[in-house]
Parts: sequence; C-alpha cells; structure tokens
Amino acid sequence: MRRLCRLAAVLALAVMICGISEAVIRDEGIRGKKGISYGSIRYSFESLSIVIRNSNPHNVNFGGSMLFLDKNYRVIARAELLSATIKRHSSRQYKAFFSEGSGNEAQAAKYLEWEF
Repeated sequence: MRRLCRLAAVLALAVMICGISEAVIRDEGIRGKKGISYGSIRYSFESLSIVIRNSNPHNVNFGGSMLFLDKNYRVIARAELLSATIKRHSSRQYKAFFSEGSGNEAQAAKYLEWEF
C-alpha cells in the first residue's frame, strides 16, 4: 500500500513538471509585433490550431510562417498561416498547415520563431 502511494505521488509530480514546461514555451508574445501574442496550440498530423491575441487599440493584419526549432536552432517543422485581420482587443483562432515536417515533430520543438 505504501509503495502504491509513493508511486502515485511520483507520477503526479512528473505530470505537473511536464505540464509547466510545455505551457511556458507555448504561450508568449510575438517578437517584432507589439501587442500580439499567441497561445492554445493544438497539434494534429497535417495541421495545427493556434489562438492569436491582439491587445492593440486598432485592427491588425496578421499572417506568416511558424518555424519550429530544435535545441540546436535547426528547423524541424514549418507551418503556414494565411493573412487575416484580428480586430482590436480580441483574439482569432487560426488553422495552419505544415509545409515542412508534421505535428509530431513540431510538438517536440524547443523554440518557436515567426517569419512575416
């Protein structure tokens, strides 16, 4: 019984640590675009869904490429977002498609860069 409780505690701790590291990497501002940030990335094999938030007091046109990089800053996946308007103080959900790599490779990426 004691071993079972210890095992459950270790598994709960491992799940919490993994969840924290994923959230830190995948929810932040976009460099070069003041007031624009992203979060809530959901991966599938051919595409991904992402929420882009606009905290500016004006409408913004947004689109480009997402580059997923490994720990050595090599591109392992690339997803393309079509250009669209995000209204002021709102968010928009995009569906991006992979032109290089897949959702499994992108999910394992260490860094995320944007090309406009």
